[in-house]
Amino acid sequence: MTSSGKEQDGDGSGHPWPNHRKSTSSSEPLLTTRTSSVGNTETLTSCLPCHYQEEESTTNTERGKAGEHSPFPIAESQARVQKETDNAGSPDEYKQHSYKDDWIGECQTDEEFKNSICTVCKNKRPTIGWKRDFTYAELLAATDGFSVRNFLSEGGFGSVYKGDLNGLKIAVKQHKNASCQGEKEFESEVHVLSKARHENLVMLLGSCSEGNQRLLVYEYVCYGSLDKHLSKDSRPLSWDKKIKIATGAARGLQYLHANNIIHRDVRPNNILVTHDYESLLGDFGLARSQHEDSDRTSDTTRVVGTLGYLAPEYAENGKVSRKTDVYAFGVILLQLITGMRPTDKKLGGKSLVGWARPLLKERNYPDLIDPRNVDCHDVHQLYWMVRVAEKCLSRDPHKRLAMDAVCPPD
Repeated sequence: MTSSGKEQDGDGSGHPWPNHRKSTSSSEPLLTTRTSSVGNTETLTSCLPCHYQEEESTTNTERGKAGEHSPFPIAESQARVQKETDNAGSPDEYKQHSYKDDWIGECQTDEEFKNSICTVCKNKRPTIGWKRDFTYAELLAATDGFSVRNFLSEGGFGSVYKGDLNGLKIAVKQHKNASCQGEKEFESEVHVLSKARHENLVMLLGSCSEGNQRLLVYEYVCYGSLDKHLSKDSRPLSWDKKIKIATGAARGLQYLHANNIIHRDVRPNNILVTHDYESLLGDFGLARSQHEDSDRTSDTTRVVGTLGYLAPEYAENGKVSRKTDVYAFGVILLQLITGMRPTDKKLGGKSLVGWARPLLKERNYPDLIDPRNVDCHDVHQLYWMVRVAEKCLSRDPHKRLAMDAVCPPD
């Protein structure tokens, strides 16, 4: 698979999560990257975490045949992976690094995200510091009375409508059963969500709380949800677009986890994309804050989320943690790899994960690949992507990767 210089954005790229920005982390990511050239084309290559190397029996001769794809993990990466392997199964595994107790302060700057303008439709993202309270009358006018023609989607917690506010495109989410949510609870939710400022997160612009009305106002993302692009009626996504979408979603989720937020409903419907296939993780209506000094798992009175993406421990006993999000992300990776839905008819009544586990165990990776990508995927990227998905889908939550091991922190 080839990638343009624009997509590689300077540093060239390596594993399935190409690093478009310099990491501010003091330690190196588990998945390191480098660039190779095969012929006259620049190819995305992958550096394998060292705990995968013992499973990779490629000889130097075979690596030479494969081009410059052989893994060269650095010493720091080896140390971190070894530490994670040694700690697997222990409760402390949930604490991958020192998470910040507090969110960033109010941002009142005019700073813009790197992907602030869609190059196709010219839709412009709001500045990072843009946030305010709205009146119900404003949002009613912006959405033409929440008209059917402005309807975008509906989830477990409400309907979403497109709106226009003085030239700014917005998405307004009406909470279902809003009267059941108290004013303080709603304000607390808004306070947490409004601090989330990352180029791979859908930005919360503000809220409205009047009477029994509870509404959240988000930026509008121009090209719809990943679910739409994975439907059988849509044009198939190319392999490089799938990699780009997965990269953005991983970074957005990593940011949430680093700031003590569990999403709880990670699924393709909640991953939105621009025409440039920049992906943004959205719909934080179910998100929950988890501070470092609190329990690493939380019990919920009822399971929320979407069937097919629920981690086993969450579906069984309502225990939620960062690792329940990681499991859902692993299901999404399987969808991107296979082109199938979690409950696809082709699976003969099995779930996507249940169907894929024997193939993963037998290393029968070619049978996983979406037939529409079979002639245009990078075999090395496929291998790394499948292995990451498998680690995210471990039945034991303690053995799942953390998101900052999946992709480097910003």
